[in-house]
Amino acid sequence: MKIFVVGTTGVLGRALLPQLLQRGHTVRTLARTLDKARALEAAGVEAVIGDLLAPATIEHLPSHISGCHAVVHTATAIPRDPNHPDPDAWRATTRLRTEGTQSLLSAALAAKARRYIQLSTVMAYPDGGDFWLHENVPLDSSPTRATICAPVIKMEEMVSSFHPSQLHWCILRAGQFVGPGTDQENQLEGLRASRLTVPGRGQSYLSLVHVNDMASAIVTALESAPAGSTFNIVDEPIQYGDYLDRLANLLHVPHPVRQPELPEPHSCRCSNEVARSRLGWSPQRGIWPDEEQLGIIPATVSSTTQARRAAR
Repeated sequence: MKIFVVGTTGVLGRALLPQLLQRGHTVRTLARTLDKARALEAAGVEAVIGDLLAPATIEHLPSHISGCHAVVHTATAIPRDPNHPDPDAWRATTRLRTEGTQSLLSAALAAKARRYIQLSTVMAYPDGGDFWLHENVPLDSSPTRATICAPVIKMEEMVSSFHPSQLHWCILRAGQFVGPGTDQENQLEGLRASRLTVPGRGQSYLSLVHVNDMASAIVTALESAPAGSTFNIVDEPIQYGDYLDRLANLLHVPHPVRQPELPEPHSCRCSNEVARSRLGWSPQRGIWPDEEQLGIIPATVSSTTQARRAAR
């Protein structure tokens, strides 16, 4: 297929592009600067200079998408702290999820693209405690979490308002990303410096997914997702305290201190059962950092190379 992808220069986009190209697809994308466009073209991608939120780009989106079989919207600008409650920190992501989605949907229809993949997030589920969260659980419409959840709800409503005969759409609710370039690197840094603590007893659940596994889910959805489908794309959930303890073990540093006087964070124990059974996707990479992220020299590096590094 020829695929128009928005969000190719982010951490997920950098994992997605190679997988699409390896599968033989042709990719066209937006690049915000000439340098980014040239880098994308050098990687074998058709790049158009533009910004999804810029009026001049929006006007020409149908012509940019023309000839493409599918559109993929992965663009976000999530703040460094994903739990940040300040609307200003989320403003760009809110606009990409609302205005950007509306523009892409309209342009996809005008350009007669048949497939549409929308990146969403499991962060918009309500606090589930120990209960499993499946795709049929309503998203969180409470005022206290409106900054994060309301734009996601609106985004998904815009996509799902189209009958599958009009547009073959699929929504992928992603877990919190781990891997190179993600918040996991900040967590590793915080553990090394003994800055991280665990609110409560560490029993709230995280639903994580490696960016490479998320990219493979997008490729699979493009090629085989049923029209009008929604999937949780997550690895096996893990309790927050256990997750940080395991990271600390990998780093050979002390476990973070528990703070039982503080409330437990939002708990998100999401099931990937539907993605496994209906999409045929399952996580392969896992959620744990590799040796490079941990700062460990791989065993395959020769002793000569290690000696050279030590001498620098």
